[in-house]
Amino acid sequence: MATDRPTWTQPGIGTALARAFRRRCPRCGGGDVFDTWIRLKDDCPTCALHFERVDGYWLGSMVINLAVTQVLLLGTLIGLLVATWPDVPWTAVLMAVVAIAVVIPLLMHPLSRLLWVAGERHFHLRAHPDATD
Repeated sequence: MATDRPTWTQPGIGTALARAFRRRCPRCGGGDVFDTWIRLKDDCPTCALHFERVDGYWLGSMVINLAVTQVLLLGTLIGLLVATWPDVPWTAVLMAVVAIAVVIPLLMHPLSRLLWVAGERHFHLRAHPDATD
């Protein structure tokens, strides 16, 4: 039985993550997967990969976003404390960490979603090689 849909090979994890970092589809590398900066389309316009699998699917991307934000917050806080000890400019430190806490999650949101899709697809298809997406 012939199908009109092309078959897509699973790229390696490095390729899929590199595509995600460039805001492209992790499976085919096609661009234009976002409607806006934050809103990911339901399907890739090139390969028709459906991004959201089930309700709650984006929990993993939220964890990625939270982890990156927390690491940057902690790194900035420790770095500023070490650099300015013993006369710590607490107002500047507070402004820096609040700015990071607000800006980084917004900047990371689209990236964390595509990174999650890339990682989840890679490990899901490795665990279930006969699965189709």
